[in-house]
Amino acid sequence: MAPSRDYYYEIDERGVLTLDGVIQDDPWFVDFFFRRLAPTANPHYPDHPFVSRCGDEMNYLRPADTPIVFTAFDGERLHYAASLSVPFYPDRLSYSEDGVLYYDAPVGAVGRVVPQVAMELSRFIEPWGPFYGFRTEQPGLRVTPFLPLYARERFRVLYPRKENCCVGCGGANPFSLGLSFLHDLEQQQVSTYLRPDQRMQGSLGITHGGFVSLLLDECMGKCLSVQRLKAPTAKLTVNFRSPMRLHEEYEVRAWIERQEGRKNILRGEIRAISGTVVADAHALFITIGTT
Repeated sequence: MAPSRDYYYEIDERGVLTLDGVIQDDPWFVDFFFRRLAPTANPHYPDHPFVSRCGDEMNYLRPADTPIVFTAFDGERLHYAASLSVPFYPDRLSYSEDGVLYYDAPVGAVGRVVPQVAMELSRFIEPWGPFYGFRTEQPGLRVTPFLPLYARERFRVLYPRKENCCVGCGGANPFSLGLSFLHDLEQQQVSTYLRPDQRMQGSLGITHGGFVSLLLDECMGKCLSVQRLKAPTAKLTVNFRSPMRLHEEYEVRAWIERQEGRKNILRGEIRAISGTVVADAHALFITIGTT
């Protein structure tokens, strides 16, 4: 058996592949290299944690940051290597504490997005509470939140389900608010962030009380959804404390106070960014099954 031949490549933060300082820019080879790229557990090469194998040839890779670097965006797909690409879905974005944008990658969990592509995407990115969201072309409040890398273990985003017709969080209802929710696995709370628009306006020029109640009911219901409980609202009491103004940002959060058999007692509140509570609620949900 012929001994394997080992080569040691590097890829920088711009996505440039080099071997011994020489740029590798042959499109066929670059695509071939990245199609075969995979993690390696070879203890002899801790600085080169990825390998692209070609027969007896072992092409080890040391990334400056990530093994996949996204260098172009065509509106539907993110591109890497010479001509390889992945479909773009906003919920697969993430970012580092120092503001570098990443996207889920076929190798290495996430891939770095180069600055020029990040600038293209930034036209659609806006704050969503303490995190960020991607504003879609859909009407209303359709914002797709995405998390920083450090928060991916603590939080889980509950996105609208495509088959759900719920007016608050459904993806199949064209009149839905299309809300996404954040499940805090440590605090065992559910929250969402939004800026009410004209569709939610009441006769006094502020958010209609019915929508205020809907938001609290939705958020409390999600606390049970994450437990895979199917439990409709049996009783909802809302205290309206101050106006919920249009176009200002609010946090809606909820938590389970206690559970007694089929009875689920929950609390929720809506806060302005200043911290002022504009409404709070307590509710009874009755479990009728599981999902």
